[in-house]
Amino acid sequence: MNRLLLLLALPGCITLDPLLPFHGNIPCTEVGPSTCEEKDDPWDKVCTVCEDYESGPWWTSDYEWRDVTLDTMDTVRSIETEFQQVPFETDDGSYSLDAWYLPSHGEVAAVADTLIVFNHGRFGGIEHYAPRVRFFHELGYAVYVWDYRGYGHSLPTDESVDPSSPATDDWMRDAALAYEQALAVAPDPDKLIIYGMSVGAMPAGEMSDLNESCAQVFEAAYNSISAKVETNMALSLPGSYLTTGLIENEVKLSDTTIPTWVVHGEIDDRIHINEAQRLYDALPEDLPKQWNLVEGAGHGLGGIGGIPEQGLGAFGELLLGFLQTHAPECLSQ
Repeated sequence: MNRLLLLLALPGCITLDPLLPFHGNIPCTEVGPSTCEEKDDPWDKVCTVCEDYESGPWWTSDYEWRDVTLDTMDTVRSIETEFQQVPFETDDGSYSLDAWYLPSHGEVAAVADTLIVFNHGRFGGIEHYAPRVRFFHELGYAVYVWDYRGYGHSLPTDESVDPSSPATDDWMRDAALAYEQALAVAPDPDKLIIYGMSVGAMPAGEMSDLNESCAQVFEAAYNSISAKVETNMALSLPGSYLTTGLIENEVKLSDTTIPTWVVHGEIDDRIHINEAQRLYDALPEDLPKQWNLVEGAGHGLGGIGGIPEQGLGAFGELLLGFLQTHAPECLSQ
């Protein structure tokens, strides 16, 4: 028998946890021509150097919004409310993690006190996902967003240490701290929505496992190593042989009591539809939950665009409808 397959066949001998979630972190210390000027696609550019972070220039930047995205509006407003940079230190003291709190603009009374705790994907940091944060703000929500170790301005406290993407156990501990901080800045601590996009579903799942929020959303979401292995690898083994279970959302959330929305793009080429469906099916049968498959949607912000990019107004209606039907506690009465 092949030696690798022999190791894989022995539970506990090897785990794929360190190999996931396929991190592609870009620290602000590495921003330059290769991450900015040399990129042809504006959605692939990462341009903010470390010295420019405190001003948060991306909240007011102009973007080439897709016509289909602006399905019910002329543009997406800049964020001009009193946004706050609220960094926090990891429990081991080795990193200072960047985070931002952006209040609602207050024009949609039902969600003016509702905070989305946004766990973004793996490509770049907050700067790259600022358009997505702008979408939430346009729809009327307050937003808390944070950067994982080695992303953006989330840098080691020792300047001689090169920033790197987080080990899985560190990442989960950081997620717990991020949620605590989100609670501290929330306009109403009873109205927090845990939101996981792509691999951001991993810290989102940890937050949900440890806390009771009013709702949770998984967009184009990673589910588990088991699902990834069994969907994409030619192994005649259950994926559970290859993981510690630390980032297995289908296990973590199998007894969740938090109303859940799972939404996926029909042509997502990064996370297979079957993985998202498997997460939805693993949720308790009696849980308030909703599944939506969005026509024409891919995975992220680039290319054809993800789910909100296919029509922000339509996305907003789906999200608000989910909250009204399944999680009214998230809304102001």
